[in-house]
Amino acid sequence: MIIYHDNLKYDVCKLIINKFDELNNKQIFSTKKNDDIRMFGFEKVLDKNITSLFFDIDSKASIKFFKKTPLYQTLMVNKIFVPSDKLSSGSGGGWHRDSYLKRQLKTIFYLTKVNTENGPFTYLEPKLKIFSRFYPMKTRLSANADKKLNFCSNKISITSEKPGLGFSIISNYIHRGIPLINGERYAVTVYSVFEKKNKVLDSLKIKI
Repeated sequence: MIIYHDNLKYDVCKLIINKFDELNNKQIFSTKKNDDIRMFGFEKVLDKNITSLFFDIDSKASIKFFKKTPLYQTLMVNKIFVPSDKLSSGSGGGWHRDSYLKRQLKTIFYLTKVNTENGPFTYLEPKLKIFSRFYPMKTRLSANADKKLNFCSNKISITSEKPGLGFSIISNYIHRGIPLINGERYAVTVYSVFEKKNKVLDSLKIKI
């Protein structure tokens, strides 16, 4: 359910972070919460060769997972941080799956170092086969779901001592970004679907 990729070069990570900060300073973003700023359609501001690198990696992962390539792809870059009230919900806003039945994947590259304190991507690995990717039968779980999940799943957090770690994961499985207690985390995510158009993602793209 997960494939790891070669790390991005440090200068590519830094370039994307600098571009994100530049746009954010101009108040250009797609969504902004107390602990998470997101910019969809980031391919608009990146060199084509960098965008193609992300899309190619995602397409190859899709072939391995689903035996077909996505028809629509877009880049989302986000920054998560500790909010002023210290009440962080983490990237994605808690335990969730992207879709219950429709097959989906995410390709994510950390742009910064990631440890257990600054919001690692975390997914649930079923302890038994009977607890498949379809359990629990919801797309979004309640805020107090952690204890209920312990009996059926192992929580696997992905950390990295260097910027640039990349991975693709089937996002039908329950996952989340763990709430931050220290620092910040930048990441780029490839959103891809098997449809030629996606009105929701198109509507979220930054206007520049």
